[in-house]
Amino acid sequence: MRRDRPRWWRTTAFRITLLHLGLTLLGTLALSGVAWWATTGFALRQLAQDVEQDSGLLVQAARLGGPGSVVLSIEARIAADRSGTQYYLLAGPDGRRLAGNLAAAPRAAGWRRLRLSGAEVETELLALGTPLPGGTFLVVGRAVAPVRQLEGFLLAAAGWVGGAALLLGLLGGVVVGRGVTRRAAAMDAVLARVEAGEIGHRLLLREGNDEFDRLARRINTVLDRVQGLMQALRQVTDDIAHDLRTPLNRLRQRLDAALRTAEGDAAWREATEGAIAECEQLLDIFAALLRIAQVESGARRAGFAPFNLSEVVETVAEVHAPPAEARGQRLETRIEPGIVAVGDRDLVTQMLSNLVDNAVKHGRAGGRILLSLATRPEGGMVLAVSDDGPGVPAEARPLVLRRFHRLDAARATPGTGLGLALVAAVAELHGMALTLGDNGPGLVVRLDIPAVSGNAAAAGSAGDGPGPEHS
Repeated sequence: MRRDRPRWWRTTAFRITLLHLGLTLLGTLALSGVAWWATTGFALRQLAQDVEQDSGLLVQAARLGGPGSVVLSIEARIAADRSGTQYYLLAGPDGRRLAGNLAAAPRAAGWRRLRLSGAEVETELLALGTPLPGGTFLVVGRAVAPVRQLEGFLLAAAGWVGGAALLLGLLGGVVVGRGVTRRAAAMDAVLARVEAGEIGHRLLLREGNDEFDRLARRINTVLDRVQGLMQALRQVTDDIAHDLRTPLNRLRQRLDAALRTAEGDAAWREATEGAIAECEQLLDIFAALLRIAQVESGARRAGFAPFNLSEVVETVAEVHAPPAEARGQRLETRIEPGIVAVGDRDLVTQMLSNLVDNAVKHGRAGGRILLSLATRPEGGMVLAVSDDGPGVPAEARPLVLRRFHRLDAARATPGTGLGLALVAAVAELHGMALTLGDNGPGLVVRLDIPAVSGNAAAAGSAGDGPGPEHS
């Protein structure tokens, strides 16, 4: 039985990890933004304080020594500037530059952002303009490039931190997701085997006692309970069938004896024969119930072996050809030779015989019955029995596989309502997918049989030999 295994990136653990990673990245982004704002703001304030302090010293020099003292101070500062980030301008009353390394600047007091266009790069300045006594004007500026470099460093650091957090988060999500996937896959595999009929399997428990262990323990308890109920139900069925078969056999024997003594009384003989027929039907019902119980218990699985399925299908078709001819039906076969299956040959024969017998009884008189067996390109085999009778309504198809369920139209024909129930039990025992469909008109019963390994196929072909194919 094929199962879709969940990928680790589809697990709940991995999705929770991604959510946690997303929140972590948002937190990292917010923290980086606050750090960037605080650090760059502090750097700009320090730069402004440096400009104010330098401008204050030059204003004091102008008051004490006049413009000449300011010129000497500016030239000394420019000569001592090793970083090339200090800019000055001392303009006369007519706007002519008296000193400094700025060619021109707006003649306006207060803070300004200036941009100097050079040959290679554009320099941004934070400048402070101050009027001096005598009509002169002083501009002191500092390049903002160091602050911009600090901003770039902070953004790069935030990128590295975010990338590392993303990588570690994804790695953690993969590790956690794969671990959860492996445990879920192990639980799914065990439950699939239980669903296939191996009710004795249980989930593995670990020493960690985490939520998976607690869930596994609870599931195992439920499976123990279900297995106990199933065993009790089978035991009750077996006990009833065994206990009633004995008195029914005795009753039939007495009726046989009464029939032998009723040679002269036609009415008595007819009543006795009717009672014997009823006993025979009851015995058949109990035999079918016991057989279904035996199949559902899985005890016959130990005797599985390769066998030639083509020969089995051909034999069943030959056995049921006379009853079909008696109703004017054409029993056609399309059997691919040499197909090997693994299982209980007798049970598969009984299952197929029930299907063909059901098609003969409930198919249209004078109609057509098709029995086909073929391999599938993707692997495995398909066994199908179809007729052109009244068919089974779609809503009733799951019901006819239950014990003793019979459609209203079928109650006039002999039967116990256990034939398809036995078919379903044998199909489940062998891992076959049983499907009832519309043949338009009529019913088609399809059995998808799992593929057989090469060694088993070779053994089955050597043991049974290929069967013929005809229509």
